[in-house]
Amino acid sequence: MNGKIRNTCMALFLSAAALMPLSAVTMHKSASYSSGEYNVDGGVMEIIAYNSANSHAYSVNGLSGVLADLDLAVLEGNGSGIVLSGEDIDIKSLVENEDPSFSYGDMTSVAVSPDGNLLALALQAEAYNKPGRIAIFSCNEDGSISFEGLVVSGIQPDMVIFADNNTVLTADEGEPRAGYGKAIDDPEGSVTIAYVDSMTSVQVRFDAYNVPSMRSALVDGHIVLMKGRLPSEDFEPEYIAVSGTKAYVTLQEANAIAVLDIPSATFTGIYSAGFEDYSKTVIDIDKKDEAYRPANYDSLMGIRMPDGIAAFCVDGRTYLVTANEGDAREWGDEEEGTFYLNEDERDFGDGDTSPTGEITVDSGLKGKVVFFASSDFDGLDPEKDYIFGGRSFTVYEVKEDGLYEVFTSGDDFEAITAEFYPDFYNASNDNSVLDDRSGKKGPEAESVTTGIVDGRIYSFIALERTGGVMMYDVTDPNNPVLEDYLNTRDFRSIISGSEEYDDGELDKWVTGGDVAPEGLAFINAEKSVTGRAMLLVANEVSGTVAVYEIY
Repeated sequence: MNGKIRNTCMALFLSAAALMPLSAVTMHKSASYSSGEYNVDGGVMEIIAYNSANSHAYSVNGLSGVLADLDLAVLEGNGSGIVLSGEDIDIKSLVENEDPSFSYGDMTSVAVSPDGNLLALALQAEAYNKPGRIAIFSCNEDGSISFEGLVVSGIQPDMVIFADNNTVLTADEGEPRAGYGKAIDDPEGSVTIAYVDSMTSVQVRFDAYNVPSMRSALVDGHIVLMKGRLPSEDFEPEYIAVSGTKAYVTLQEANAIAVLDIPSATFTGIYSAGFEDYSKTVIDIDKKDEAYRPANYDSLMGIRMPDGIAAFCVDGRTYLVTANEGDAREWGDEEEGTFYLNEDERDFGDGDTSPTGEITVDSGLKGKVVFFASSDFDGLDPEKDYIFGGRSFTVYEVKEDGLYEVFTSGDDFEAITAEFYPDFYNASNDNSVLDDRSGKKGPEAESVTTGIVDGRIYSFIALERTGGVMMYDVTDPNNPVLEDYLNTRDFRSIISGSEEYDDGELDKWVTGGDVAPEGLAFINAEKSVTGRAMLLVANEVSGTVAVYEIY
């Protein structure tokens, strides 16, 4: 292996003795790119990566299936309001020409090696139950890329990351897209470790946890598993953060984080991501009052179900930060009898109660609330009501015997967005209707990244539904402080041609500006063409990329 993984905190490291004084740091939009495409259901500009060696950014366009190559060098010496141009790279054609045996299905993620020499793409197969590929390219000075080879991944690779210049990891979801039933595949989730120098790979699976005693230990640890199913099938790796020799993998539907020892290709632990306790933290779950009116509910818990995860280090200690999105299982076909959905919708306006019966119309609720169908799962308290997601971000300290929660943002995101956008509070990304998402995951924290600005560590959390990015100072991981919130969405406009109607009524539409932030890429000031730290934000509904400068 060309680049050994050192047993140290990597990517972000700060000694406590070197802490700088706290100063006001804010985000400012300086440039933008539009793919010229949009989709009310998302999936356009998804994941983005930056190469400091050639000053180019690369973003996955899930709608057209191309990789957008954006030249950020044009920002040097220019002011704000710059409109970036891009070149589309047809990855599908490149890959099929090189390996006709691989039935290309989808491109899901992109990453650039630390030295800027290589670019990796996660490619899913056309068949939902077949192994995917990691496509490796060398990066050229002009931003173009040259094909180097394909490496076999697990099934449905959904995220790709470099652990070092030679080692690439993918989170292989293995979703049961054909639903559940006899003789229907529920593919195993895995993490692929690929080695560029040999173009070989190994898939690390969760088979060891299928032993009844191991499964019982997971359930006792509040890992959420579907009743009667094996962990190796039920776990669906979503996102990966790397620090030193360890990778930290979100298992979103299971509300868990797995720890992978990279050199030995072994999972060393699986830990619950925890819950938001709404008997202690307030939450707004009523979409009918058209206002931010948070309340406490003694029986209610939020299953965090993190999507994005990032790692940083302070004084030699590793910390993780998660974006607690939440995600339902919805697979199969009703006509074929394979359909499954673990949402339990209750309409309090019709006199419904929560699944436990503890929350009733006497609570003042008037609208629909989507609860988690907890009776189908192990690892939960039958006397509690559960909803999807935490509407928050959480910080954990990594220790030898597990992950320990040191901070969660609780109701911050709803309170802050309500203050900034009272007319569009909890609007969705496919409309601008006030309070639309309060009964279902709220602003929906999607992705997270971290970076150092002027000697301090910041965490950036994208809100998929409401839009915008939250910026917290996490230099003291036990006491994060909100630094800024920037939302460059134009709630009051409608993109012509995006309107969708239901029974003659306008039902969905795409607003102007940057809608539905999905992927984030932080650029350190010393690697930025402007000399200022930057955050690149890929937006999946508007099909845009926003460039935020931080100063």
